[in-house]
Amino acid sequence: MKRIIAPLFLVNAAFLGLVGFNIRASEPVKLVAETNHSTIQFSVPISNGLTRITGKFNEFSIDVELVDNDITKSRIVAVIKVNSINTGIPSRDEDLKTADFFDVEKFPEITFTSDKIVKEGNGYVAKGQFQMHGITKPMELRFKITGQSDSGVIGFTSRSSLKRSDFNVGTEFKHTIEDNFISDEISVEIDFWTKKPKEKN
Repeated sequence: MKRIIAPLFLVNAAFLGLVGFNIRASEPVKLVAETNHSTIQFSVPISNGLTRITGKFNEFSIDVELVDNDITKSRIVAVIKVNSINTGIPSRDEDLKTADFFDVEKFPEITFTSDKIVKEGNGYVAKGQFQMHGITKPMELRFKITGQSDSGVIGFTSRSSLKRSDFNVGTEFKHTIEDNFISDEISVEIDFWTKKPKEKN
């Protein structure tokens, strides 16, 4: 009987060890964007496309919960501090912070939280909820992984656009000379990298 029990014990122990390993492997690893090596910027055509202005947000966070080193099992959460908007002209930035546009007193953050991520061609699509100016709408954010270094740095890039009228940003603004002075469609460029935490010995 002892000869039978011993092998069964070893098999059960090995099985439990594998189960335990799988549980640990499925735990997400939190990756945080390094903002000093990352950019969230936008561009807006004005005067019926005669030119365009550009700007960026200086304060934001992008967190990636990486599961099993597989981005399609993972989750992305981004938070932008609207008060950090920077178009290079302080007086324009102050106008954009008012109730005519972003109304930062009432709506201080822009957020995106992915519900799922799917592979598409040579890139990915993060499908989730985007909130701006107090309005939440579903959004599909396309992005690519630009590469991964031996030190654990992972690079991401995204190019997309949205309509500000969908979020009631600046829809009541009237230019003193020209109607529809500011384009409704905003181009958005996001580039960031994250680092994996160092493994503990």
